[in-house]
Parts: sequence; C-alpha cells; structure tokens
Amino acid sequence: MEQWVEVREGLASIIVPDLSKYVVGNRPEPAHAPVFYNPRMEVNRSLSTAIINGYVSYTSKTGITVCEPLSGTGVRAVRYAKEVNGVSRVIANDISEKAYELIRLNVDRNGLNDVVSVYRDDANNLLLRIAREGGCDVIDIDPFGSPQPFIENSLRAIKDEGLLCVTATDVGVLSGKYPIKCVRRYGALPQKFPYRFEVGIRILISLIARHALSMDYGIQPLISFLDGHYYRVCALILKDRAYALETLKNLGYAYYRPGTLQRGFIPGYPIPTSARYRLAGPLWIGNLWDAEFLMGHFMRNIRDYFSDRAKEISRLIIEESLGPNIPYALTTEISKDLGRELPINDVIGVIKGLGYQAVRSHFHIKGFRTNADLLRVREVIMGK
Repeated sequence: MEQWVEVREGLASIIVPDLSKYVVGNRPEPAHAPVFYNPRMEVNRSLSTAIINGYVSYTSKTGITVCEPLSGTGVRAVRYAKEVNGVSRVIANDISEKAYELIRLNVDRNGLNDVVSVYRDDANNLLLRIAREGGCDVIDIDPFGSPQPFIENSLRAIKDEGLLCVTATDVGVLSGKYPIKCVRRYGALPQKFPYRFEVGIRILISLIARHALSMDYGIQPLISFLDGHYYRVCALILKDRAYALETLKNLGYAYYRPGTLQRGFIPGYPIPTSARYRLAGPLWIGNLWDAEFLMGHFMRNIRDYFSDRAKEISRLIIEESLGPNIPYALTTEISKDLGRELPINDVIGVIKGLGYQAVRSHFHIKGFRTNADLLRVREVIMGK
C-alpha cells in the first residue's frame, strides 16, 4: 500500500512517497516509489534556485517563464515558484498520472495555482508545444538517466539568451566506465584519464553544443559541476550565428601523457588538429564556468537555508573557476615514488611557492588545477 509523507525543502512544503517503504539492499530506492523523489538531489535543486536567481540579475530579465518537463513530485517547480525572483510562470509536467496528481496537490498546498501550470504530457511533446507558443526563458531537464533525448527539443523551446539547465545521472557512462555506450549515447569517446570526471562533463557540454550548432546557435556555460552521482550544466543559449562560430572553436579533444603527466586540450572539430596522443572526445575545451557570473550573481543568491553540502560545493566551484582552464591533476600522481601521499593543501602550497596557480578541484577530493609543470612539482617534492 502506498504511503506518503510531508517534507520541507527550501521554502517548499510538499507531499512525497515515504521512501522507507521502498528499500533495496538496505537503502531507499527512489525509482521504486510510485512517484520519483530523490532527497539527495536537494543540492541540485537548491543550487539551481541560486543559478536561476543569478541568471535573472545577470540578464536583467523580468517576468521569466521556467519549464520543467520531468517534474516527478513537483518539488523543483514549487521551489522555483517560491524562491526565484521575477518568475511569472512555472510549467510543471510529468507523463505519469500519479505524478501529475501529486504535482497538482503540491502546487495547491503551497498556494501557487496562479503561478504554476501543471501538464500531463510526454516531455518532448510539451517542449514542442512551448516552441510553437513562443518559447520560455529557462528549461530545466532533470531526468532519471541521460538527458540526451530531450536536448534538441529543449533548444527549440528556449528563447534567445535563455538558460538551459541539464542534469545527467549516467556519470559512469560519461566518465569512461562504459565507453561504447558513451559513443552511442553522446557521440564521443571517453578515456579513463586521471581527470576522467572532467572528461565526462565536457562530453555532456559538447552534446549540447553540437545540437545547438546544428541550429546555428551558440552556447555559453555559466556553471558546471559534479555532485556524487550526477553532472549538472547550466548554459546560456545564444541564437546567433556569430556565437555559433565561437562555440565551434570551443570543441576539440583532451589528451593525457602518463610519462610526463602532461594534460590538456587539442582544438579542432570534427577532426583534431593533432593526433599524436590518445584522445578523448569530441568534447568542450572552453571554460566550464563564467567567473563573472559566479562571483557577481550566483554567490549572492546562496541562501542560509541551503544544506551544508550545497554551500560547500558552491564555495569550491567559485574558487575553482578562478584557476586555469587545464584539466585537474591528482595528488596521487604527484606523490608517486614518494612512499607516502602528500595532503592536497601541501601540494598546492608547494606549487604556489614556485609562483604558479593552484586551486582545489571539486571533481575529486584529491584533485587540483594548476598551470605548473607537474614533473617539476614532483621533483621539488622529492627534494631533487
């Protein structure tokens, strides 16, 4: 028998399935509940309210429309309606009858019937309908699995200078665990480089970029991050051929040379300008973040009621955005042959002492981003 509970998240109070009734292997399994709700995605939802609030101030837009084609319980749509400044309409949708009824209940109990429009439709059908009706400002694709089936119609439905937010929970596919599936699903080959989690998010951004290019659009990532089991990317969509040409320059390939610890990007799409190394891609080789957006708009919208994890990731991303656009390295690479692994703060201190940039990377607990020669850093640490 189905059971439901009330939870508070952000400024929303919503009814969700009681996940203690849907346990697989001693842990709750949201996919087994009658309507999908994952409490671990609070970080994603909280940061997304900060991102969209930042987008509103960054673009000086007013009266924006936000669309969430895969709404589940409606928690994200309710939070957007209550927590984002300048929202005139939120469109919530789910193809499931139970989800549709639950969204309506949660919208009503939060007093948002005049703001949130609820639909029961296939996500792509909804996006095409929105496109015919003139589009919306923000589209948030948060699927269970890959966002690939929804990217093309999201680009049709979004307005010029709109914000496309995409979640991918198939991190293993994108980061090299299932390379052939990644080729099939994303049209790119990953590699198990030490920075494979960065390869994964760059492949995801390149999927959005390549769909946009086919329509003569450009993209500008404002924020990208990894949080445990999912990637998240939010990018401006710029419907102008000049931006498309700029986007094309930001596609290429990533390389890694184990002998010298060298890593980086090679421009060129669809064919790399050099094929001397084993390559991952095609992928996004431009910036993963817009530091101006993060410092001037995103940061000021981090709320006290966000979880500690959401606040911590925000801080790490902002710090990392100020580092060089070079793939992150691991302390294990630097500490090889030392007999012990140096703490990451010690490694960063050595690099800064040599006069180079070095910042922590949120992609890995042992990760850091630097423009230093890593072999030279290893030699200094070894006392040579």
